Amino acid sequence: MIILPAIDLFDGKVVRLSEGDFARKTEYGLTPLDAAKSYRESGCGHIHVVDLEGAGCGFPRHLKELEEIASLGMFVQFGGGLRSVEAIRQAVSSGADRLMVGSLLFKNEEMPQLLMDTFGDAAMPAIDVRDGQIVSSGWLEATGRNPGELIKKLKLIGFKAFLVTDTERDGLLQGVRRGFYEPLIGGGYEIIAAGGITTVQDIAWLAGLGIGGAVVGKALYEGRITIEEARAAGGEL
Repeated sequence: MIILPAIDLFDGKVVRLSEGDFARKTEYGLTPLDAAKSYRESGCGHIHVVDLEGAGCGFPRHLKELEEIASLGMFVQFGGGLRSVEAIRQAVSSGADRLMVGSLLFKNEEMPQLLMDTFGDAAMPAIDVRDGQIVSSGWLEATGRNPGELIKKLKLIGFKAFLVTDTERDGLLQGVRRGFYEPLIGGGYEIIAAGGITTVQDIAWLAGLGIGGAVVGKALYEGRITIEEARAAGGEL
């Protein structure tokens, strides 16, 4: 299971939100590039970058920071504000290796196939879940869609990896909810887990479940877990 340290960006700063709430924002005294360098020096080969400001306004606001981070040579998955094909192209040009696409998936029925045809495996559906259903537009809009059913539908189109976020645990340091990911496992695709990953026990449990990757954010910044401990618990870098 790959460990993906999270770098969430707002106004050029590294921040973390609680449950996606911009009013509950914690700033960390790091530049995005310094944060990425520290993870690279710890041996990480993958990084998870989210343009929170872009998610709020509907288009990327941190492509310069993305380009700087990508220059370090790590595998970069990027999301936030990717609500048009052109925005995705800009992120690719700025160095993103994988694009996390959420709201754009629901623009029309043809969009998922267009994304697959245009970007292939570089496009990864971002399945954000609250109260058992998918939410979009910065987690503000309920879609009424069931995550398991949508993942199965998108797999038939050709998508092979899905970022699944438990928005009710994100940034709260309360641990992974048992029972949240189990219904989504075993369908011949990869799940990247996010939301609530706090301890080495969480890492070990997700790895044992067969999760392909784990996004770890606030727990790293708050010292609840280290990269070395995550690796020892079953994570790869």
